[in-house]
Amino acid sequence: MMAQEHAHSSAVERLLNCEVPLRAQYIRVLFREITRISNHSLALTTHAMDVGASTPFLWAFEEREKLLEFYERVSGARMHASFIRPGGVAQDLPLGLCRDIDSSTQQFASRIDELEEMSTGNRIWKQRLVDIGTVTAQQAKDWGFSGVMLRGRAT
Repeated sequence: MMAQEHAHSSAVERLLNCEVPLRAQYIRVLFREITRISNHSLALTTHAMDVGASTPFLWAFEEREKLLEFYERVSGARMHASFIRPGGVAQDLPLGLCRDIDSSTQQFASRIDELEEMSTGNRIWKQRLVDIGTVTAQQAKDWGFSGVMLRGRAT
């Protein structure tokens, strides 16, 4: 995925004291965000499938496929794009891609709401996840929890 390409390229650029053109920086951010959304939607919905809800996974997988099409349009590959490179990106964005990403983003936003309701509003989801594995704030500190584990319980 392009996030790993970015990490490698950033390291090389720092070592070589190389500056990346502004447009390439924006393109990198765009595709890192596409990668993040793709990975999170897959992770969250495979978790949903693990607790018995397969529909969110199938819906999210369809949305993920749309995101991977953007990878394919810039690089010719759906997974290992080799698009982000030291010094910038392999090439500029194809005509119409930004428009298509914007359109897809608008549709994806409503799909996210549906996926959330389908998961968190599901009786089985709640039975298997609500109040499971809870710890007190003091236990979290004592056990050295960090990150999301310290954010507290959503109400």
